[in-house]
Amino acid sequence: MNIKLRLIILSFLQFAVWGAYLTSMGNYLGSIGLGEKIGLFYAMQGFVSILMPAVMGIIADRWIPAQRLLGICHLIAALFIGAAGYYGMLHGEGVDFTTLFSLYSISVMFYMPTIALSNSVAYSVLINHNFDLIKTFPPIRTFGTVGFIFAMLFVNFAGLKDGGFSFNFTHEAGFISFQNTYSQFFVSSILGISLSLYSFTLPHCAINKSEEKQTLY
Repeated sequence: MNIKLRLIILSFLQFAVWGAYLTSMGNYLGSIGLGEKIGLFYAMQGFVSILMPAVMGIIADRWIPAQRLLGICHLIAALFIGAAGYYGMLHGEGVDFTTLFSLYSISVMFYMPTIALSNSVAYSVLINHNFDLIKTFPPIRTFGTVGFIFAMLFVNFAGLKDGGFSFNFTHEAGFISFQNTYSQFFVSSILGISLSLYSFTLPHCAINKSEEKQTLY
């Protein structure tokens, strides 16, 4: 497969995983009585972003190839966001904040570093194949935005009606959109597992085995 196309798929899925719940998670949390806690869920993404990307960057630089670490992180993130969805499905409006928040927090702890890791993988692959980063990467990254919007619209228009799966563009009576339920976490989980498996097929990214002292930068 063409290298550019492979990286376009990477970028698309990278942000589709996030778009599946980022803009609609508050709808679900409010519906189960956690409206006052919505801010904590979004703030957690910022908290974990302070440290985790740097930690994963060091690991990718010295011990585990970036494309492999990307796959590992996405797998862990997907399993825990899926677990959050499953917990929500089992307990309905009786979910415990601590349990749901813990599952979600572990998921974003491993998802947030993948944004930088996916960029690093793309840079490495493009450089190794003699592409001009300045000209080639921006159009590829644009498909990340496309992926985010696609997933966001999917959870908006996909849902359940009369006990079965349905697409509904008008949200008519009886239609329960995924954006209002735990199902958005399942969508993110499926996309994340798909991206995890895909990451392991990407071209190898070399690690730095030099013994010279290095900084975080």
